Amino acid sequence: MRVVVATEARFHRGVDDAVLARTPGEAYPHWCGYLGVFDEVVVLARVGAASPDPAVTASFPVEGDWVRVVALPPYQGPGGYLRTARSLRSVIARGLDSGGQLAPTPRQRAAAAGVASRSAAPARSPHVVDTRYLAVMPGMVGAALVTEVRARGLPYALEIIGDAEAVAGGMFGRWARRPARRWLARHAAGAQAVGYVTRETLQRRYPPAAGALTASYAYGRLNAEDFAAARPRAARPPVPATLVTIGSQDRRYKGHDILLAAVGLLDAWGHQLRVVIVGTGRHHADLVRAARREGLADIVEFVPALDRAGVRAVLDAADLFVLPSRTEGLARVLIEAMARGVPAIATAVGGTVELLAPQDLVPPEDPERLAIRIAEVLASPDTLAAMSARNRAAAENYRGDRLATRASAFYAAIAGWDPSARGRPATPSGSPPVRTPQPTGGRS
Repeated sequence: MRVVVATEARFHRGVDDAVLARTPGEAYPHWCGYLGVFDEVVVLARVGAASPDPAVTASFPVEGDWVRVVALPPYQGPGGYLRTARSLRSVIARGLDSGGQLAPTPRQRAAAAGVASRSAAPARSPHVVDTRYLAVMPGMVGAALVTEVRARGLPYALEIIGDAEAVAGGMFGRWARRPARRWLARHAAGAQAVGYVTRETLQRRYPPAAGALTASYAYGRLNAEDFAAARPRAARPPVPATLVTIGSQDRRYKGHDILLAAVGLLDAWGHQLRVVIVGTGRHHADLVRAARREGLADIVEFVPALDRAGVRAVLDAADLFVLPSRTEGLARVLIEAMARGVPAIATAVGGTVELLAPQDLVPPEDPERLAIRIAEVLASPDTLAAMSARNRAAAENYRGDRLATRASAFYAAIAGWDPSARGRPATPSGSPPVRTPQPTGGRS
């Protein structure tokens, strides 16, 4: 049994033609999470050429035992997608054709065609396949896979990790928000199974069909080494205070420019700060120039993407973690900061509202409110200690073994889709129960 996972991650080639990720969260260990149930993982993703600047583009291998990548054109942004949409869909369609890299197994093709040898099992429903198709949404790669498998009458599952409405609004403006929400809602309603990274936030916005299999499990599962003790109360406020943020700079949704604007205000107000911004991507040079333009080059340090040990070291040196995102699903890096006992402030977007206390949240796109709250918490050792304890306790819910159990039950139920149910999943015996909701209200 194998699974084809369509992801919006964008990989690049190494000098030896290996497929590499920019962050450890998109590298080989992440895809191994599917191997507890499936025998093979086929990752459908954009793959670009080798980077000319290895100092900017980190190299985390994606492929390994039982994990391989089917490469798609490496478009960037909406314009790039429009220019490559036809070739992207063509790669997926050819892959699903007989003998293609994404195609059903020979046994599946025989069953779908109504042909079965005497030694084969009885012909099976064409709606049930041995290869499972899972689209990580929102994303154009996932949507393209869903379109092609639906055209072939095959069932599909989704993993919803973000809010399509907020993403589209940030990229195109307010006019795009409602169409994007309807777009993802249609895909969710047509899926036989939907996994969510939030407990309830994304479920309310993109509900599954009645009777569909659902589960809640966060990405970014934490291991024992990811945890540290909560921090004791300090005798005095930190001076200079170290602020840290971590995230991709391929798009603007992580809000690193918002943090720079807030730091500019704090610097003008006389606060002594050291700011560490970890990440790489196509907007990196713009952020570096903005810091220099605002006279912040001496206090802002830009660090390339780090491995897990490097992330832990940066977090341990932070007095405050700041996540000024414009949109989020459920931010892995915020959970990592919480597990280290780091006080954190973030914007009230997506699943972040499920992680932090209301007093630790600020509105998105508001550098002044962000700067004011940063100044308030840094001035109070009692507040920082309380935030640390609160975050460390909340992070316990995201230990790897707990989340892996829920995710594996979801994947096992997908693998156990019943041929007689025309694609509706059935929970396998021996696994934890999987909730099957019956939505009672309309979508808003």
